[in-house]
Amino acid sequence: MAENQPSIILVEDELAVAKLIEFKLKRENFDLKHYDNGLKGLEAIKKYKPDAVILDVMLPSMNGFEILRNIREDAEISETKVILLTSKNRVEDLKMGFGLKADEYIDKPFQPDSLILRLNRILNIN
Repeated sequence: MAENQPSIILVEDELAVAKLIEFKLKRENFDLKHYDNGLKGLEAIKKYKPDAVILDVMLPSMNGFEILRNIREDAEISETKVILLTSKNRVEDLKMGFGLKADEYIDKPFQPDSLILRLNRILNIN
């Protein structure tokens, strides 16, 4: 991933949502890779070791909670910042996400600028 640009992996299967996030993050000078499948996303996270991951929960092949559990259990990537971005917003879902140590939990629909603010916060970017 590019030097001095925060590296982000987005795992999101809704193309319209992914394109919106991609547009906003590239304008903010983030280095972004997008995957639309949970298993491919996890493989990329292990390979590229990004600064942060934006993760949908409902995904083909492996859900976001499973991906987050894998990240936290893998010593090489366990400190990776993770934002869950999902329409699964019941209290049980929030408990699950934070129980797995998500750094942020953002409900869909979401404000792209709010996502950028939270991403900057967890990465300590002013």
